[in-house]
Amino acid sequence: FTNEIHMESRITPKEEVELGTKTQEAIHLQQLHDDLQTKLGREPTDDEWCVAAGKINMEALEMVLEEGLEAKQQLVTSNLRMVQGVVNLYIRNGLGSQYNAGDLMQEGTMALIRAAEKFEPKRGFRFSTYAMYWIRAAVKRSQILQSRVIIVPQRLHETHKKVNRVEGELKKELGRKPNKPELALAVGITENQLERCLTAISQQCFSLDAELENTLNPNKGDMNRDNMYNILAAQYDNVEHRQLQSDFMKGDLVSTLRRYLPPHEVDLLLLRYGLMDERTVPHGFSGPLTIAEVSRLVGLKPDKVRRMINKSLRQLRHLIAHEWEDFEGELPKV
Repeated sequence: FTNEIHMESRITPKEEVELGTKTQEAIHLQQLHDDLQTKLGREPTDDEWCVAAGKINMEALEMVLEEGLEAKQQLVTSNLRMVQGVVNLYIRNGLGSQYNAGDLMQEGTMALIRAAEKFEPKRGFRFSTYAMYWIRAAVKRSQILQSRVIIVPQRLHETHKKVNRVEGELKKELGRKPNKPELALAVGITENQLERCLTAISQQCFSLDAELENTLNPNKGDMNRDNMYNILAAQYDNVEHRQLQSDFMKGDLVSTLRRYLPPHEVDLLLLRYGLMDERTVPHGFSGPLTIAEVSRLVGLKPDKVRRMINKSLRQLRHLIAHEWEDFEGELPKV
């Protein structure tokens, strides 16, 4: 496609005016046809169209339409170098490899076609000057759309750029970071609009296959890693199956505790972490209990209960930590 672009010969300013005039005349005739159809409420006849257009017959009218179509095509193909130049400029200025240059070229070419349809030579401007505005706007819009998985309107991107620029100016002027009311006033938008803009731009996407690491225990290597997909899937597993699995784990854990600790220390842990059978707990006490609630149930002072629980946990860390480290991700968080 690039080689075909450079095979097209350039046009002179005089040819540019002629091609633009023919294009506008053809578009004017088509607009007359559409206006007649709207006015009459039906398809206009050939004679009605010729009278409105000031042409002798349909042959003359069709000739103007064909010449206008050819003129627009020549006007576009001879200026495709501009589209390639704009896309190459973006690429040279650091546009990442994640952007599709073909899509940028396509958007720029469509903008060039639109510019050829809107170009009016009688205004005295060169076509390249007029078309460059359309091409740059289209390529920039395509680049913005490709830059995000979640599409954000271009106006929000423009507002965010202005916010960043004004924020830098205010920071130099005030000697501190401006607050949101000051920033919104300087940009000329409301605080709600500023908040919506910042929220929209700050959206992030994460891969379901990306590995997640438990930052509370970062030294356990691959044993402590999982991915987002497994975590989300675990939330929607069969509820009954998960309940049975939880009950079995709870029973195994209680049996392990009773194997290594005295009965009164086991009871303290079961009450503290909500592992005690609720049928054996007095009314009004359920789930994990606070130190104060445990102390009231067992008749000991809160400090003594806390010391006994901490002592038991230190013992368990050395005795059974290796047995339960594989199930750490499935244990309830309290």
